[in-house]
Formats: sequence, structure tokens, C-alpha cells
Amino acid sequence: MKAVTIREAKARLNALVEAAARGEQVVLMRGSKHVAAIVPVSADDLELSPVLTDSQAERLWQQLHEEREAGTSLVFESPERAVSFLQTIPKTLEPRANRLSRKRLARPRHR
Repeated sequence: MKAVTIREAKARLNALVEAAARGEQVVLMRGSKHVAAIVPVSADDLELSPVLTDSQAERLWQQLHEEREAGTSLVFESPERAVSFLQTIPKTLEPRANRLSRKRLARPRHR
């Protein structure tokens, strides 16, 4: 692991990125304080999952509860079966389905 100042990192950014691509970690320092890192990234690391606010998570869990109570929720035996089902959704519904699939399912915080 390398530690460099921000000034040095500005001057040698390409070399530091190449070092990270080779698997090295580079810590950026402001004075003597560690403030950031340049680290290797894989394709799996790039899967973004937005965080829901407390009110969004509460609405999501409420909707799931209501669907379970009404018997309209779907349960799949495997991820493959869920994906297969989602692929049958008409094109007009895809944008909503895509938005929902990117949301992270977070339980609401209890106060």
C-alpha cells in the first residue's frame, strides 16, 4: 500500500491509477491525515445500489405487506425463475420494473 499527498497524486495520477489496476491500494493524505483511497475495482464492485430514505423504505415495506395480505405478491423458487418472469413483462412496463429492480430493499429504521 502506498500513501501519497494529494499534491503528489495530482502530479502522478496516471501512475497511481495504473498501480491500482495492478491490485495495489493507494491512500491519499492531506498533511498527515488519511482522507481517501484509490483501490482496484472489479465489475462486481460497479453494481450500484441506491439507498432508500427512511420514508421510501417505509412505503416499500408497507406495499409489500399489503401485497402479502391481498395475496398478490409473487414468490419465486430461484433467482433464475424471477428473471425468467421479469423477461415476460410487456415492454410498456419495463421502465417501472427496471427502477424497482435497482432499488435496494432496506428495512426501515426504528426510532
